[in-house]
Amino acid sequence: MPDTDLAERSVVLVTLDSCRYDVAASAHTPNLAKLGPLLRAESPGTYTLPAHAALFNGFLPRPVSGALTLDGNTVDAVWRSAAARPSKRHAAIPFDGPTLMAHYSEKDYRVVGAGGVTFFDSSDPANGLPKLFSEFHYFGRSSRAPATPEARVAERGEDLPLAHTRTLADLCLEAERFFLFVNCSSTHIPYTTPFSPLTDRNRELLRHLYRLHDSQQAASDEKALTADDIEVLLGMQRRALEWADTRLGDLFSRLSTQRPLVVVCADHSEEFGEGDRFGHAHPHPTVATVPLWCGVLGEG
Repeated sequence: MPDTDLAERSVVLVTLDSCRYDVAASAHTPNLAKLGPLLRAESPGTYTLPAHAALFNGFLPRPVSGALTLDGNTVDAVWRSAAARPSKRHAAIPFDGPTLMAHYSEKDYRVVGAGGVTFFDSSDPANGLPKLFSEFHYFGRSSRAPATPEARVAERGEDLPLAHTRTLADLCLEAERFFLFVNCSSTHIPYTTPFSPLTDRNRELLRHLYRLHDSQQAASDEKALTADDIEVLLGMQRRALEWADTRLGDLFSRLSTQRPLVVVCADHSEEFGEGDRFGHAHPHPTVATVPLWCGVLGEG
């Protein structure tokens, strides 16, 4: 049976694009901590498109430790699609629709989406993910923009979705109940945020990292990043996550009176040489291992 209270709540679903579990574990994220403990989870997808296709059908990254605690309830999963194979696992919210968005729209929720990585560029007719939303807001660079390392290594501010928390919250609060999805691009390469600006050193490291991402090949010794280089880049992702945490704190504060169910996770992680490769979109335990937080705002 569904947990009726959870099933009727408004929802905030956030993906921290490409965020590594070890980065999340080492970051200072007091607002995420208010949701509950950081969980180590395994994603069903290795890059944005398949990971979100699964997520929008209710298949979140699965905690390796087992059950979740939500609003005092112990559950095996937050959502469960009727299309999933029969299971004895207890889901807080079973649903019949083809996607979470369709399910909540059918229940007269206002469904709002926002994205920052190019798979969510709603102006590109080739992108299917934004079309799953009746209302979608894209803040990132054009998916058809030049994809050279030099062009992609740039400062980011207003093109990060979480820079617009007031706008997103206001849209949600116009309705009695809402489902808000945000794809947070701050943790995706190039990791630039107001907390993690470009320097001469990290600019060159990011260009190098983009070339390693694009090659999808095992890095030779002369082309690989050093341990110090990797620590600089991981530090950028950590600070990008900490910036996201401050912005999520603002979003949570604006929505707290509704006491929504909140799920925050990475869609996938990325390698920094663990399997002699860099980036994601290939099967490796590091790519599959992601952070997950779940809770109800104001629960504690």
